[in-house]
This record gives sequence, C-alpha cells and structure tokens, in this order.
Amino acid sequence: MKWVLLKLAFLYPRIYSFFCYHRKAARRKEFEEKVLLFYANRDDARTVRRIVRGVFELRGVRKMMRYLIPWMDRRVIERFVKVEGRQYLDETLGKGRGVLLMAGHIGVPHLAFNALRVMGYDVILLSGVTPKHPKHPKIRYYDTHENTIFVHDPSLSETYKRRILYTLRSGKIIYYDGDAGEGRVKERARFLGKEMDFPTGMLHLAHQANAALIPFIHLFKRGNMRLIFKEPVDRGWKEGKGEYGRIVREFAALLESYVLRYPEQYLGIYGPTVLDRYYRHGKEEDQRSSEA
Repeated sequence: MKWVLLKLAFLYPRIYSFFCYHRKAARRKEFEEKVLLFYANRDDARTVRRIVRGVFELRGVRKMMRYLIPWMDRRVIERFVKVEGRQYLDETLGKGRGVLLMAGHIGVPHLAFNALRVMGYDVILLSGVTPKHPKHPKIRYYDTHENTIFVHDPSLSETYKRRILYTLRSGKIIYYDGDAGEGRVKERARFLGKEMDFPTGMLHLAHQANAALIPFIHLFKRGNMRLIFKEPVDRGWKEGKGEYGRIVREFAALLESYVLRYPEQYLGIYGPTVLDRYYRHGKEEDQRSSEA
C-alpha cells in the first residue's frame, strides 16, 4: 500500500505542473526569461517549454515533500535512491573533520538531505526561512531547531556563527546552498554564461573550523533520487582566504555542468539564488533605462 501511495504522490507534481504552466502566465513568463539567460537556442520553444514545465513539476514535489519525508525509511532509500562518491564523505568524517556540503538549488534539496539522515548521517540544515512548529509531525515534516540552524534574524548573527563553528568542529555535517543569493561578502564567478556574485560567509566559517568542503549534487526525476558527492575542494585551506575565489569558481563550474545537462531540474530558476538576483538586477536596470 505504501508504494502505491508513493507512486500517486509522484503523479501529483506532473498534474500540478500542467495547470501551473497554463494558468500562471506571469510566473511562466518569468521562468522563460530566466531560462533564456543561459539557453542559447532562443528559437527552440519546445525545449524552453519542457524546462519551464520541469521547474513547475519540482515546485509540485516541494508541496508534497512534507508528507513524503515522514515515510522515508531504509526500504525507500534502497528502492528510490542511488548514491555516487559516498567515499569522499565517509573518509572525511572518519578523520573526525566536519563537512560543509556545498549544494545547489537543483532537484529537491529537502528530499536529498533527509535521505542522508535516513542513511545515518547527522545533517544540519542551514536555513534562512522563519521556523515553523509542526502540528502533526508524524505526517507533516518541518525543519526543527534540533536539525536546523535558522539564520532568518540578523540580530542573532553571532549566535548563528557560534553554533555553525561548534557543529563543524564537532565533526558533523552542515548542508548549505552554495548558489544562494543572500550574503554580504561575495566572490564573482562565471555561471551559466554570466558573471554572478556568490556569497562566501560560510566558506569563512568552514575555514575557521578547518572543515572539509564537499560539493553535493542531487537530482530528482519521478520519485528517483541521484545523490552525487564530489572530491573535497578545500585543499586543506593552505592558502587561507585566497582559496575562496577558487572554491567559488570550481563550485560554480560544477553546478553549471549539471544545470546544462538537466536544466529542467534547476529549481534556482524559481529563486532566491544568484541567478534570480542577476535577473532582478537586470530588470531593474531595464526599468531605469526606460524611465530615463
């Protein structure tokens, strides 16, 4: 019965995508404009439509995931999850080092890091949303204070920093969206054919904690997940802050390679990401030019 319900749950996003594509005209137009920022063949309307429909489908999965996550167990992992490069994570943790998983808005992040939790990894999420209190935690998932560092209140920034450093120095894992648009200090990297600014605040804290930086790509298609760990990119922090720019550029190039292969899975088109900030800035510039 559980497998039947899971299959039905994965059917919902496809239905959601169909209706959103045809009824949410303003959002569809925004997604199309963002796709055309990095998709070279602007005359290929069919491919653009497929990509936009794919992003809407991921949004549909996100609406269902809060009910899916409480069902996740080892049998679900064995049936629906494929893991690559796991040795990079295990070897690093085996040395007692903390790990900053540098991920991106591709696939369905919450399903990915919760799959890792079911697999036995102590993963702490770094989240900028306002924490919520679940009324029915057994059937509806929410990020909790125990497994999440909420960074929604700037006045508590020192508290956040202390917990981040403590977590990484304790040999645990923090999941971090490396393509997030927020951040005060940034490094510029070429991403999807444009120069975009990536935040480096978490790199600074990982450097202080001597934590390893492991790129983490997660893909999702019709209920099946592919979790991909890459070789650590911190190189032992030999050059200190001088490494930040290189790390950002390497991560941006890696994420870009997967986005170009699986553009319909880049939820970063929805935002808030470096791509979204680039798009918004361009729209503001166009508006100022038209008003001048």
